[in-house]
Amino acid sequence: MHALEARHAPVVSLWVWYQVGGRNEVPGTTGMSHFLEHMLFKGTPKHPKGDLDKLLARYGALWNAFTSEDVTCYFETVPAERYPVALELEADRMRNALITEEETNAERNVIVSEREGLENDPSFLLGEQLQAVAFSRHPYAQGVIGSKEEIKLMTRDGLYAHYRRHYAPNNAYFIVAGDAPASELLDRAAAAFGPLDAEAPIEPPKAPEPPQYGERRVIVRRAGGALPIIQIGHKAPRASDPRAPALSALGVALAGATAGGGEAASGRSARLYRALVDTGLATSVDASFQLMKDPYLFVVEAHLRPGVTHDRVERVILDELEKIAKSALADSEFGRVRRQMLSASAFMTDTITWRAWRFGQLLATGAATSLGEWYERLAAVTAEDVRAAADSVFQEKGRTVGWFVPEQS
Repeated sequence: MHALEARHAPVVSLWVWYQVGGRNEVPGTTGMSHFLEHMLFKGTPKHPKGDLDKLLARYGALWNAFTSEDVTCYFETVPAERYPVALELEADRMRNALITEEETNAERNVIVSEREGLENDPSFLLGEQLQAVAFSRHPYAQGVIGSKEEIKLMTRDGLYAHYRRHYAPNNAYFIVAGDAPASELLDRAAAAFGPLDAEAPIEPPKAPEPPQYGERRVIVRRAGGALPIIQIGHKAPRASDPRAPALSALGVALAGATAGGGEAASGRSARLYRALVDTGLATSVDASFQLMKDPYLFVVEAHLRPGVTHDRVERVILDELEKIAKSALADSEFGRVRRQMLSASAFMTDTITWRAWRFGQLLATGAATSLGEWYERLAAVTAEDVRAAADSVFQEKGRTVGWFVPEQS
């Protein structure tokens, strides 16, 4: 359990990070962690379905959940005096969720519809295929939501077994930030979760990804009005790797910084924006290095303008990646990148909700043990660190290229 005292707003944000996600699934059960996340909103014997929605809405609370390849996470941001309500909710559904046959069947249809909606997003569809091709052994190849066929086969008993195995206090991080002394926040959390039964320790997935010995390619063709897309993924290190901060800076140098939810998004001064958007080859470009438990991907994505070929844009992207891997950023460019990265990182933790999220993300992935430590690691990055990180990652042997090619309906 970890607490952050934050006195600038009279609220408390509680986050429970379960160490289970897409990486804990095997073929035949893909999407189970995400399906289970949906089921945790179906109530408990103490709090039947719908009761908590009404209760938290009355308090003006913000609450939600998400599932990733690495974790499943639930949170509530509530008025400080309602912190015990958030604790009671999470402690109750950690062990007492009602996962019924009826609700499972109903939610299966909802998740199939969610899956079909995502398939209408060319960027998602291409990204899923790129991920599947990039990883031959590691469960990261499976993504998060699962295949439509396996979602349809999901059973109540399978979901409940997954729930009982993974939803326990010894398989979760508890992060709380808010308007109270840290010791008080922790004491209340310990009182809520301490009495709950632990489960047998869970072995991490044992499917290390073998070396990649050459470029891989995938083409997705689908009817629709979308523009062509290109994604290029390179094998990248895990969040705990010493190169992780430099790779975060690399994303900013290539595609800019955002304060919204990560270090990488479109920016007019960034290299790929100038090479692709300013020249009329693409409508948008992104570059992302995600903090993950295991080695993952550094991904560049560009949405092409009508009439522009994939070959042409691919050549421009690879040329820019080679340039940044061979020559360190000039002082003026690196200074701008560093300012953007650090200001985005600081702004991200300005609100109590996102401060708790960021802290949990760093702990769950092994990136850092505190917000301050991660900020210091980012601040210590040099221009040569960025070049060396790029040179180590942007290798042909670790590259996977994906094209989305729209077809006529």
